[in-house]
This record gives sequence, C-alpha cells and structure tokens, in this order.
Amino acid sequence: MVEAPGDDSLRDTAPRAIGALLVASALLRVGAVGVGVAVQFRLSDLAHSKPSGVDIGLVGAAQAASEMVFAPILARYADRFGRRMFLVAGPIICVVAVLLVALGVRPAELGGARLLEGLGAAAFVPVALGTVAAATSGDRRRRAGASGAFEASTLIGYAGGFGLGSVAYFGLHRGAFVLLAGLYACAAIVCVVFIPRVPPMPVHSLRVVLRAAVGPGPMRTFLPAWIMSFALIGAFVANLPSLLRHQTVASQSLMHHFDFRIIGLFLIGWIVVFLIGILVWTPFVARLGPAVVMRRAVPGAWLTMLALLAINHLQIVGMLLLVPFLILGILWLAGFGPAAVTYLADCSESLSADRSALMSFYTVALAGGGALGAVIGGFAAHLLGIDGLVILGLLLSTTTFLTLGPVVRFERTNNPVAAGT
Repeated sequence: MVEAPGDDSLRDTAPRAIGALLVASALLRVGAVGVGVAVQFRLSDLAHSKPSGVDIGLVGAAQAASEMVFAPILARYADRFGRRMFLVAGPIICVVAVLLVALGVRPAELGGARLLEGLGAAAFVPVALGTVAAATSGDRRRRAGASGAFEASTLIGYAGGFGLGSVAYFGLHRGAFVLLAGLYACAAIVCVVFIPRVPPMPVHSLRVVLRAAVGPGPMRTFLPAWIMSFALIGAFVANLPSLLRHQTVASQSLMHHFDFRIIGLFLIGWIVVFLIGILVWTPFVARLGPAVVMRRAVPGAWLTMLALLAINHLQIVGMLLLVPFLILGILWLAGFGPAAVTYLADCSESLSADRSALMSFYTVALAGGGALGAVIGGFAAHLLGIDGLVILGLLLSTTTFLTLGPVVRFERTNNPVAAGT
C-alpha cells in the first residue's frame, strides 16, 4: 500500500477531524430522515390519510436513487480536487433541495426535490467516510472505534430525524422543511470550521478504481450482502411511518392511525436500542474481525421480524410480553453496521489516494439498497400492510446471511488475522 499525501496530517488531527465529521454526519442524517418522515406525512395529508404505497415508495426512493448514481462520480472528483470543498457543498445543495420540498404540492414535485437532495448527500457521505478511513489508517482498534462511532452518529441522526420530522411536521406542517434545511446548513458550517484541508490526490484511473471495487476481490464479494442489508433498512424507513399513521386496520394492531408524536417516539426507541447494541458489539469487531461479526449479527433481524409479526396480531398485553424479544433482536442485529464500515475501510487501503471513490460504494449500497427497499417495500405494504413489510424483511435478511458466506470464506483464505481466525 502506498500512503496518500495528507494521510499524515489527518492522523495528526484525527480526533478533531473525526469528531467534526461525526457531528456533521449526524446533522445530515437528521435532515435526510426528518425530511423523509415529514414527506410521508405530507403525502398522507394530501391523500386525506389514504396515501398510495406506490407513491410513498417512489418518493422515498428518489433521494436514494440520485445519491447512488452520483456518489462514485462526486467522490472521485473530491479525491482529485480536494475533499473539504465537497464536504461543504453537499449540505448546501441539500438546503436548496429541502426548501423546494417545502414548496411542492404533488408527489412528482416532492420526488423531484428529493432527487436534488440525494445529489447533495452523494457529495458528502463517501467523502466523509474516505476521510475517516484515512485518519485511522494503520490503527485497527481506532478504525473499529471510529467506524462504530460513525454508525452511531448515523443512527443518532435517524433517531433525531424520526423525532424531529414527526414533531416538527405536527407543529409546523410545511414549515418543518425550513427547520430541517437549517440542519443541513449547520453541517456545512461544521465542515468549514473544523475539517482540515486535504490536498488533491494523485488519483488512479477510473478503470483501476472500478477493478478494485467490482473486480475479483473482497469488495465484490461483500457488496451483495450490504445492498440487501440496506434494502431491509430502506423498506422500513421509507414505509413504516406512513403505515403506523394509516387509518385503523382491524386485522393489524400496528396500523392504528397513531399520532405523529407517538410514531416518532416509537422510532426513536428503536434507534436507542440500536445504539446500545453498537456500543456492545464494537469491541468485538477488532477482536473477531468484521466479516465474522457481520454474519453473526444477521440472525438478530430474524428475531426482530418474528417479534414484529406477532406484535402486529396481538392486543396490548400480548404486545408487552413480546417487546423483550423485539429489543433482543435489535441489539443482536446492531453489530452489523460498524463491522460493515470497518470492512469497507479495510478494503480502501489498497488505493489510499482513492479512498473517497472506494468508500462511495458505501453510498452506492446504502442508496441502491435503500431505493430497492423503498420501492419493493411500498408494494409489499400496499398488498399486506405491515405484515407484507415484515415478510419482506425476513426474505432480505435471509439473503444477506447467505451472501455473507463467501465474504467469511474469502477473509479466512486471504486474510486470516482480519477474519478473526
């Protein structure tokens, strides 16, 4: 591995740079998730509390789709021309996009504005990950901790977005989007003030970068599993709030026209349990290796889905009895995220000057899987409500588990120390 220029200065200022990126990433995720939740409520209001699952899914997928398409392109330019410029420009683009969401009155207009929002996220997320990878190069324990912290900041952003999006829309309606745009502006300010300048990199040709990502090797082995995991997340994030808000369905206890604030509290509680799980799992990532931790964490999704399925068909007393199983499943699953980020950061060591471009495949997986999950989740919800979403979750998590088998075998064969063997 040839060390890229700027890696030394990043390691020297690692706590400051990583801390700033964690704050900015959390603010960005609060904005993105908050807008996603508020958009669902907006569509529900426009449809008089009977929104089309297809409309919800397509609008939810719009932001993720543009993020997926533009992330590798913008990340490559960030490596070539300077990363901080893109870390600042991404949130500013999101500010403009969210203000356009506030003006939209039809699903097509809301979807178009969210496409622009995805462009802003594409400029920020892979560059932030590439910077974290550079700042932790050569230090396995610090990398595992930083990866866990990055996932934690993302989940804090999800929790904040669920809560703020729900509460702000309840109190401000379309004004909620203006508030959420302000969070994106704060993320840009954090990056301007605290992120050190990294000089442009002597990047490799696009062919070399693509070969590292999709040619024979660890990344190609890993990407199918990660896409499936993000499809699972996308299906729930893009559809669950609107299902909980849906008019009461007698056969499904969780489809009960819940208050916006109750929905926000439910989703925040989900994220808090995830955060606790990340704290528990992170030390094991460095000890066992990220590939092993990922596969061991996936069965937690099965327990979570089965608990949700049972809860959806029980009255309040039965629900309470099954809540511990739901919490256990979430804690179990929480190890997947930090292990996956650590694994991808390890893969970026092969082309250190192109870290952002390689880490953009995090965004490709997140956005591509999220878009896929949002769309098929919308159809599943349209057919069977929350039951459909849960059945889809079981299918996606099983596929993730199966596709992680080759990842573990690859690591045991080619990198036994990282595989924890």
